[in-house]
Amino acid sequence: MRRLPALAALLLPLFAAAPAAATRTPSILQDPLFRDEARLGLQHMYDMELGVADEVFGRITARYPDHPVGPYLEALLPWWGIQLEPDDPSQDPLVLDAMERVIELCDRRLAADPEDLDALFFKSGAHALRGRVHSDRGRYLRAARDGRQALRALQEVVRRDPDNDDLYFGLGLFHYLVEVVPKEYRILRPFARLFPKGDRQQGIGELERAMNGGQFVSAEAAYSLLQIHYLFEKDYAASLRYALWLRARYPDNSIFHLYEGRVYERLGQLAQARRALAEVLDRHAKGQSGYTDAMAERALYLLARVEMRQRRNVEALAYLERLERLTATRPIVTEYKALGRLRKGMALDALGRRQDAVRCYRDVLSLRGDYAGDVRSRAKGYLKKPYAS
Repeated sequence: MRRLPALAALLLPLFAAAPAAATRTPSILQDPLFRDEARLGLQHMYDMELGVADEVFGRITARYPDHPVGPYLEALLPWWGIQLEPDDPSQDPLVLDAMERVIELCDRRLAADPEDLDALFFKSGAHALRGRVHSDRGRYLRAARDGRQALRALQEVVRRDPDNDDLYFGLGLFHYLVEVVPKEYRILRPFARLFPKGDRQQGIGELERAMNGGQFVSAEAAYSLLQIHYLFEKDYAASLRYALWLRARYPDNSIFHLYEGRVYERLGQLAQARRALAEVLDRHAKGQSGYTDAMAERALYLLARVEMRQRRNVEALAYLERLERLTATRPIVTEYKALGRLRKGMALDALGRRQDAVRCYRDVLSLRGDYAGDVRSRAKGYLKKPYAS
């Protein structure tokens, strides 16, 4: 299943939200030192300088030891680790345990002061992030329960401060996804009944508002808009605008870098796609931070697809053999093992090597995993009728 736009930075709108109503408990969001440190840490995080970001977040935790901000910020680093290796669940417990701690600290503060805005903010963010982890692992009922609680708290924040552009990031994602995702994924339709009605266009408009007017969430809103237009709207020209906007600001972010190549390939701008994807592979080979094996898998597969679009099947086969060698060394089996083997069979078919192609298709049929269902169906089709480029 395609992954949904990230909710990792649902925390970010909170940094910009000065309380509209006085509370008995002072807000950390009004502390200039905290705001400066938070911005700095998040900038390093987006630049894939995760070690530096960890140092900054550690300083915040030490300065505010009983505040939920510390465990929340520190959990964003393993969360980005999940984004960089999405099929590896080893870092899930770090995020989930941290969110339990955030919720516990928030509940303590709310027990002492039911109007504690910080507690409301960070409890919303914790439920959103925990729900995203559950959703990515197929635990949809848990994700829906967390999502409802996150939305309830976020709506209260917006009620108090409706003119804060940053807050429309979370609302925009909600309004868009609640309408669109159940139409795309039948399995999720029953869970949509747990939420208020969504609105596709309203959601896009709110995300644009957050991107253009927000102080802290511009990058996260742009990334969500990139994914929305790429995955659901199929508007690749719009996707490219957001990808280039992000690349200009975070040139060392491997996820944005890979998206640039993906979008160019969809648009048929193959020379630009080849350049961007080759850069991803080069940075992976040099061990640059964030350029993980998962990013390299995707780049190799996409480069093969670029070559096959130009009927350069020998060149495509070279990339697919590199992909095969990489997947063989990985402890995690991802969808690119099946996709790569299928496309290798297609390239071999295009080169007239039918017996070798048949072996690849049969290999695909032997693979297991939810990700391989559609790939197996395609392999069965090519066993009956050879692929023709």
